[in-house]
Amino acid sequence: STYLELSPDPILTTATHHTLHHHTTKNPTNHPTPLITSTLTHKQPDTHALTHTLARLHTAGIDVDWTSWYPATPTPHTIDLPTYAFQHHHYWLAPPVPRADGRLNGHHPAEARLWDAIEELDVDSLTSTLQLDKDSPGIDALLPALPVLSAWRRQHRERSTIDSWRYRATWKQLPDSATAPTLSGTWLLLVPAGLEEHPAVDATVRALDTHGAAHEVLSLDGADARRDALAPLLSHLPDGSTPEGILSLLALDQTPHPDHPAVPTGLAATVAVVQALGQTPLIAPLWCVTQGAVAATATDPLPHPHQAQLWGMGRVAALEHPHLWGGLIDLPADVDARTPARIAAVLTPGQPEDQVAIRATALARRLERAASPDTTPTAWRPTGTTLITGGTGGLGAHVARWLARQGAPRLHLVSRSGPDAPGATQLSEELTALGATITVTACDVSDRAALQQLLGTIPAEHPLTAVVHAAGLPENTPLAELDLPGIEAVLRPKALAAAHLHELTEDLDLDAFVLFSSGAAAWGGSRQPSYAAANAYLDALAEHRRARGLPATSLAWAPWSDAGMAADEAVVDYYHRRGMRPLDTDLAIASLQHSLDHGDTTITIADIDWARFPAGFTAQRPSPLLSDLAATDASPGIDAAPDADAASSGSLQRQLATGTPAQQHQLLLHHLQTHAAAILGHPTIDAIPPAQPFQELGFDSLTAVEFGHRLSAATGLDLPPTLVFDHPTPKELADYLRERLVEGQLTSEGHLLSELDRWDAASEPSTVDEAARRRITGRLRLLLAKWSDTERETERSAAHSELETATAEDIFDLISDEFGKSDELGKS
Repeated sequence: STYLELSPDPILTTATHHTLHHHTTKNPTNHPTPLITSTLTHKQPDTHALTHTLARLHTAGIDVDWTSWYPATPTPHTIDLPTYAFQHHHYWLAPPVPRADGRLNGHHPAEARLWDAIEELDVDSLTSTLQLDKDSPGIDALLPALPVLSAWRRQHRERSTIDSWRYRATWKQLPDSATAPTLSGTWLLLVPAGLEEHPAVDATVRALDTHGAAHEVLSLDGADARRDALAPLLSHLPDGSTPEGILSLLALDQTPHPDHPAVPTGLAATVAVVQALGQTPLIAPLWCVTQGAVAATATDPLPHPHQAQLWGMGRVAALEHPHLWGGLIDLPADVDARTPARIAAVLTPGQPEDQVAIRATALARRLERAASPDTTPTAWRPTGTTLITGGTGGLGAHVARWLARQGAPRLHLVSRSGPDAPGATQLSEELTALGATITVTACDVSDRAALQQLLGTIPAEHPLTAVVHAAGLPENTPLAELDLPGIEAVLRPKALAAAHLHELTEDLDLDAFVLFSSGAAAWGGSRQPSYAAANAYLDALAEHRRARGLPATSLAWAPWSDAGMAADEAVVDYYHRRGMRPLDTDLAIASLQHSLDHGDTTITIADIDWARFPAGFTAQRPSPLLSDLAATDASPGIDAAPDADAASSGSLQRQLATGTPAQQHQLLLHHLQTHAAAILGHPTIDAIPPAQPFQELGFDSLTAVEFGHRLSAATGLDLPPTLVFDHPTPKELADYLRERLVEGQLTSEGHLLSELDRWDAASEPSTVDEAARRRITGRLRLLLAKWSDTERETERSAAHSELETATAEDIFDLISDEFGKSDELGKS
């Protein structure tokens, strides 16, 4: 059954294989095909070739004496391994598991088969499911209705999916406290220069002064705010103490930055403050105050949509700087006598809310499912000219095709490149074939004069009736690394362009003003601070327009499956691991139509896996925003391996405190391997060798960011996004983390006091004799003298006095304890 050729190169092996194949073809048998192999080949190094041959013989059941293979003496112990492939990884998608009641996806299996047959117009399957003959009268009666039932079924499934994607921000009333809120310490108020007398500043000062706290005001010129200059001003009050909290009202300055006009000066100053606090030891929580930046009630006019940019950026700050971030407070347009007490209540330590609007009561922001209204929708159809910014890009092109199919007479596509954009010519031809008249123009919409000139070219006989603002730039920069040019580059095409579109069209008779926002504005997005700010402005602008009776619909999109900034496969995979499934493009367009038909103002469209999604927002601080959805939508029993060990391991710091250095290193290494395996999709940590570089394992910039978030949550450290590049292997990273977590704490006050507590708990004076107590007391007094600056001489005198009363035996014992020299003295 086995043929082995012993030669420097296979000569007879091939001939033997052909001979046996010819023989077995003419004389078939039930015997297995023989193994035919050779020892060496010129195609491979000898050692490699021989090893491969021996392995093939072993897996064929041949006994191989491996003892001579190992040069070590004595020969290492070996164990028998099976000769078959005994490690299996299954990559096929598992079918949906039937529920305990026998239902599948909410339907009985027979019911599901029936609807599948109807939807696919499968008559054979239909007759089988209904247990009817194909030529029976029942089937004949049913056949004419099949197309109608099939269409209904498809529409029903589509509508159910769309409804499951719809979310909106709401505001939950917070109960008033039975007692007056109490604050303490001295708070640092950051106020824009020249706005020290602003009503919002006055209300904030009264909130502190009348509820037990003092305050210091620091006026800042936002145009000159720099992190390095701010750090010493924020870390200490004028008397040298540290503030109890920091309250920023810098967002009140909405004037354009003199050097970067797309950036509000207050936003630029706030970024500098967060960066300054991030590079200093943790001082106190930072709370940011706006006024009229959110629509918390149906009657809110939202007069200051530019301040909403701080809300978008603040949500990112909460994710990237969870330990220094306090929260966001929006004051009413008209401050009244009750406002200061409500501010104080929000600032009270232990209060869990971090996104609060103060109106007649205090309201906390929540995300909830947005059910479709019960009213009959009014179908929206395009008329006249529709302007699409970003019209030659992925999202804009999809919107243009949808509008053309809806009968849009004229489409005006605008982008920076215009007709020179890749695919613009083909897109124009496609839209023309659908019956629309197409104009493609190169225009920077953030340039007000250029936009005004473009709008002037739209013919009066085909007036502008709809605007779709789909332009935007992606961002992948942590807040700590932001600079003003980078912020402006993101805000210009999104926020500034939207402001110009609003101002230049508010007097026109538009029937749709559609803004493409992002989920980054709804819940925050790591490494997207400017992008979140820009999109938060779009949402606020939509509310601002509606309050003035103007049309507006802002849709905060999750990633689309094949368009926009999530078209990159790595980005989609990144979002999917975080519980965000990409949206089917056709259904996303249907969601847009649905929102326009139902008159939505702001809506979030996202396909969220609530078993996974909240983890990224609650790893380092609670997220009240998502609490209601996470509690009701998360499905129990989701298999989270290999995350399960990390999630159930308890406090990492507690485990490190009780281990030896080797155990600490191994524990950290296991944590690193566990998280890395989970991110890369490996079933076990065996796929993460300690010495293999992370980049060779498959880490890229996106997975490195996710890895850093996980480790920050597990360790409590503020770790940089370049972690896997600075410490390229799991072993090196484990060494680095051990230095930060363990060795850096050995001389800390908490560690030393903890050691004293452990000694005190384990020691009892009554367990030793009087002489031992005197020696121990003397030792403690010497230590106390060493640690005391003001009583050093007194304590040393006391210790010396104790020595003077000790016996010779006591002194030798003490010398032995202190210096280890009693043996030498005794010998002398």
